[in-house]
Amino acid sequence: MDTTILIGLILFTFALLVYSIATWAGVISGNLKKWHLILFWIGFIADLSGTLAIGSVYGKFVQNTHSYLGAIALLAVLAQNIAATIILLKVNTKWIPTFPKKISLPVWAIWTASYIAGLILSGGSR
Repeated sequence: MDTTILIGLILFTFALLVYSIATWAGVISGNLKKWHLILFWIGFIADLSGTLAIGSVYGKFVQNTHSYLGAIALLAVLAQNIAATIILLKVNTKWIPTFPKKISLPVWAIWTASYIAGLILSGGSR
């Protein structure tokens, strides 16, 4: 396996880990907290870095279900992170308790579906 692809896969798996911890901690606690947001941004950076690493191997956008779902998922995470940042900065008490279930959980599901699609399409390895 190409080293760059391996690095990308490690970054994606790390992103899955931190996205999952942040999302499920928010769902279980019933509140969006600052440390959840920090993990969301760390996950986004890992996800974007993994995407750029693997993209550098192919040199182009590969058109398949995983690529399109991955692009949608990455943009959804970015939108979620921006919204969560605004909510916490403005201390929006209406959205703090509802954000994890209404926003984070669906975004996590889309992102996880993309991760699984990538595993299936690659056969678990390249």
